[in-house]
Amino acid sequence: MRRIASFADITPAAWANGAGETTELVSLVESAALTPDRARWRLSIARLERPGPFSSLPGVDRTFLPTAEVVLEISGTPHRAGPDSPLRFTGDSEVVLTELSEPCFAVNLMVETGGSLQGLTMIPAPSGPARFVLTLDSDEQWGRFDLLELGTGDELPDRLGVVGFD
Repeated sequence: MRRIASFADITPAAWANGAGETTELVSLVESAALTPDRARWRLSIARLERPGPFSSLPGVDRTFLPTAEVVLEISGTPHRAGPDSPLRFTGDSEVVLTELSEPCFAVNLMVETGGSLQGLTMIPAPSGPARFVLTLDSDEQWGRFDLLELGTGDELPDRLGVVGFD
């Protein structure tokens, strides 16, 4: 198992619309080297501190997984999301965070659209094989939001909450 990126080691950047900040674990360019057989993707961790609009990101499909219960209004329709219920929507959708039970983080997977390659997918609470996992907790070996690449025979860290990607 190899650590690809650690949230704790990366300086956050402002959202495209300036309404919050995010920590990019894998960029579109970096993803092409990690998974040349897949569409380019971006993985980031956003800080959600107050209701407000999301940045428009045309050309990507988004999967959004918050660490606490939230409500997003997507193109005028409210949708609940939480740690076990990710939301998927297109990057050009009009999205507003309307309810926030508490300040939290959100895992954001963005996959480029329009190409011939299959995109990476998010697997909440994976029980089987995954190419990558993101730790949702920390322990003596892994930090919170460490992105790990699994090798042949590697097992999921069973003591930590994880999100898988394949």
